[in-house]
Amino acid sequence: MTIPPIPTSHPPIRGIADIEALERPPLESNVWSWDVNDWIRRGWNHDPDKVAIRFLENAHPDDVALEITYAELRHRANQAANLFHSLGVRHGDAVVFLMPSLPELYIIQYAALAAGVACCINWMLKAETIAHLIEAAKAKVVLALGPAPGFEIWENLESIRARIPAGATVLSVHMQGGRKLEDSDFQTRAAKQPGDQLAFERHAGADDLAAYVHSGGTTGAPKLVRLPHRGFAFKCWAATLAWDLTPKDTVFTGNPLFHIAGFFSRGIQPVANGMGMVIPSAMGARNKNFVTHHWKLIERFRITQFSAVPATLSLLAKSPPHGEDLSSLRPWGMTGSAPLPVEVSKAIEASIGVRMISTYGATEYTQNVTQAPRNGEVRFGSCGIRLPHTHVKAVKLDRHGEVERECDIGEPGVLILKGPGITPGYVDPKHNLNLFTREGWFKAGDLGRFDAGGYLWLTGRARDLIIRGGHNIEPAIIEEALVQHPQVVLAAAVGKPDAYAGELPMAYVQLIDGATVSGEELAAFAFERISERAAAPKDVVVLEKIPLTDVQKPAKVVLRHDAARRVFSALMAETFGGAVRNGAQVAVEVGPHQTQGTCVTFRVGGTAGANRAAIEEKIRSAMKPYPHFFIIEWKQTP
Repeated sequence: MTIPPIPTSHPPIRGIADIEALERPPLESNVWSWDVNDWIRRGWNHDPDKVAIRFLENAHPDDVALEITYAELRHRANQAANLFHSLGVRHGDAVVFLMPSLPELYIIQYAALAAGVACCINWMLKAETIAHLIEAAKAKVVLALGPAPGFEIWENLESIRARIPAGATVLSVHMQGGRKLEDSDFQTRAAKQPGDQLAFERHAGADDLAAYVHSGGTTGAPKLVRLPHRGFAFKCWAATLAWDLTPKDTVFTGNPLFHIAGFFSRGIQPVANGMGMVIPSAMGARNKNFVTHHWKLIERFRITQFSAVPATLSLLAKSPPHGEDLSSLRPWGMTGSAPLPVEVSKAIEASIGVRMISTYGATEYTQNVTQAPRNGEVRFGSCGIRLPHTHVKAVKLDRHGEVERECDIGEPGVLILKGPGITPGYVDPKHNLNLFTREGWFKAGDLGRFDAGGYLWLTGRARDLIIRGGHNIEPAIIEEALVQHPQVVLAAAVGKPDAYAGELPMAYVQLIDGATVSGEELAAFAFERISERAAAPKDVVVLEKIPLTDVQKPAKVVLRHDAARRVFSALMAETFGGAVRNGAQVAVEVGPHQTQGTCVTFRVGGTAGANRAAIEEKIRSAMKPYPHFFIIEWKQTP
């Protein structure tokens, strides 16, 4: 196989015509290997003496950076891959790892891809959920950060040790300041392996599995997505071309690898292109210093690709640079994972001269599906145009989940996807029911419309819609209005239960430090800016910090539960006028339920003389207008 050199430039992308031109040659003429490991090795060998990774301890501009060259990275990744192979990892076997953003995380990722199937799990999940994912992956090797200050990863893993598949090897990874567990230490065992080359032969095919990446769990328990080499190899060409990435680029790698954006665009893609990577801290971009000193860090490391999730951009927009040299930045930057408010995008461009290019992606499509053309019109609020050889449509589905018709220009519909990046399905077959149409299109579950130029405009997720009396309300309408307020950092809109309308819009906001604005004032502010009167929220709740998912999206499941708790708590106060008969009290909890989705729990506490039957009947009567599943629990006091 002839390995072409890494390109040092790429043709411009101004619109859909340029995408169509890129599709004229056969795909195989550009994707020269369907094994993603070949793309990674090409990056390693491009300039072995170049510093591949710089790691900072605390995301501070004065931190002394730990540096690893490409030659060292290649050597250590080969050692780790040989270790995994010696432990029995073969084609299709999963190497599971739970790690913060240390250099070892990337070494393990590349080694796992070379030896078997790489599976990075969010170490911040509950132990029970981690156990479920390890079981689902049928892990052959499990690696986790050993005992270390500020982390309880090893302790959580130990609590579920009995759930780890029989015969699997468990290894600990030590970090500076942590405790080294001699019997299971990954670094010690890997150092005994040869690093000049792999001690085994493996040539992955396009359909061979490369990774299990779990969904964000924004609507329930995370699911393991099967991702073959085909998708990663394809994206090493298509996504690199879309971003004009070359070995001259340097990026922050603050995204977690347990999310597809981190796994591919900040794990595989930089190395495949021989780029420089800066890990801001073990906590990645979650370290507060990363936002506080963001502009100084860009200046110090001459970052070229500006990238951040909307939540971070909202903070940065309200903390513009003060004289830092940002001339290294490209004129465009990337954002995704959640809609970017237009005002935030404009504020960033005004302060640093970088146009924010919004993307639309999915774990199930190996990340990006669409993005704004880097040399063309951005069209604020849209997610851009499709990547080469990537097909996405807005359609109307019938009651069986099959395509009834394709939507007209400007007409919203359900998005369906097709192309080389698509998953063959989830690890658990029960999640694959009705996942694809009869024609093989993946049903993304997102809602969107296309304009005449082929630009995608997301209108929400089907499950995120607020449905008020049969009228669909997009949360983004409310959120974009609220973040225009100078004291609002982040906003999230959800539906709260209503006996008449089914749902009413409600919003949660996070404010800047020292803010004085009230929820009532923000509701009035939003009312003046939302043209759709039914969408204006009457309730705006100010939170110290909006809960986020592991991919930095507002955790709308948590917020919906909180909204329901507030509504049903008020309902109980109205029903019983405060204290229930004989001093009994009703507390309300709302949370997930394994079969019903959501469960409202009315926990009644009181004296033994309380009339249970009458109280329970009052609760049932009050809940009649609501479709929510609920249970009543009693906790008696003497």
